[in-house]
Amino acid sequence: MKVLKAYKFRLYPTEEQRKFFVETFGCVRFTYNALLKYREQRESAADSKPLTPAALKCSYPFLKETDSLALANAQRNLDRAFRNYYAGRCGHPKLKTKKNSWQSYTTNNQQGTIRIVEGQLKLPKLKSLVPLKLHREVKGTIRSATISAKNLREFSVSLLCEEEVAPLPKTNKKIALHFCPEHLLREKGKFDSVFSQEPLLEKIVREERRLQRRQKSAQRRKVELAAARNYQKQKARVAELHRHKRARQQNYLDELSLQIVEGYDEIFLYPARGLRGNFSGSDWQHLLQKIQYKAHWYGKTVSIATS
Repeated sequence: MKVLKAYKFRLYPTEEQRKFFVETFGCVRFTYNALLKYREQRESAADSKPLTPAALKCSYPFLKETDSLALANAQRNLDRAFRNYYAGRCGHPKLKTKKNSWQSYTTNNQQGTIRIVEGQLKLPKLKSLVPLKLHREVKGTIRSATISAKNLREFSVSLLCEEEVAPLPKTNKKIALHFCPEHLLREKGKFDSVFSQEPLLEKIVREERRLQRRQKSAQRRKVELAAARNYQKQKARVAELHRHKRARQQNYLDELSLQIVEGYDEIFLYPARGLRGNFSGSDWQHLLQKIQYKAHWYGKTVSIATS
C-alpha cells in the first residue's frame, strides 16, 4: 500500500540561505495574521469576499519575492485551524508572533522543485543547494518540505514522501503491553524493554549546575546574562544535551515500535497508569501512535483498552 512517511534532517544553511529562511518565516507569519484579521472582521460583514494570498500581494509587493506555495499553505493552515475550532477540537486561532522560539513554513514539490542533489537539498526560490545531514536514504516521491528553526539557529527540514510499503510476514503471535514508568512498557508483569540514559542524565545535571554557577557569577559582577559570554556558551551546551536526550528517546521509540509490529500480528495496549519515572504518559502516547500507524502500514492489528 502507498503511505506517507516523514524524514527529518538537520540543515546547515549558509548566511544567505539563513536570511532567506528568516524572510520566508516572516512573510508566512504576516500572511497568516493578515488573513486571520480579515476573517475576524468578515464575520460581521455580510457581503465581504474572502481574502487570498494572491490579493495580499497587490497591497504588499514584498510578498511577491517569497515562495507562493508557502503563502498558500499558510492559508490552508488557517482554514484547518478554523475547522478544528468549529468542531470543538481546539480554541480560536490566534495571531502568530515572531517571539515564538519555533518558526516554520511548508512548501510543495512541483515537478522536482524539492529534491536531494548530491547529498544536499534543493528548495523552491533558492538558487543554491542547502547542506544537510543526510543520515538515511529518502525513498518514494517527495510531496512537501517543512523548514523549521529553533531560535533562528537550529534549522531542520521534514520531507513528506509517498512510498510503497509491503505488508510484513505473519508471525501468528499476540502480545499485551502495559505502561511502565521506568522502562516504558512491560508484558505479563515482566519488563519487556530496557532503556537507560543515566550517564547522559548525570551529565545534564552537572552541566546545569555549572550553568547556575555562571549565572550567579554574572550577577555578582552585575553583567546582563545576555552579555555574559561564558553563561551563554554554557546555556547553549545544556540546550544541546537536552536536544540529544530527546533525539535518543525518539529514536528508541521508533525502533521499539517497529520491533513490536514486526514480531506480533495482534497487539493489545493498555492505558498509562503512574507517571513517575524515566517515562511519562506522553511518551506512552507517542509510542501508541507509532505502533498504530506502523501496524496499519504493515498489515497488523492493534486494540487499545479504554480502562
